Amino acid sequence: MELLVPLMIGVTLIWLIGRGVPWNAKLMTLVVTLAVIVLIVAIERGGYWPEALQRR
Repeated sequence: MELLVPLMIGVTLIWLIGRGVPWNAKLMTLVVTLAVIVLIVAIERGGYWPEALQRR
């Protein structure tokens, strides 16, 4: 749930902002957004996230 809610918010924002944009541009935006989310989660769980930004 911790990951699902921000993901759904992000997808909704992409949909709202991307109205009138071609499907291939929407798809590319979605792929890049998901890649950034996965990268951040992998860095955080790998222990490489800066101490100042970690949740306590």
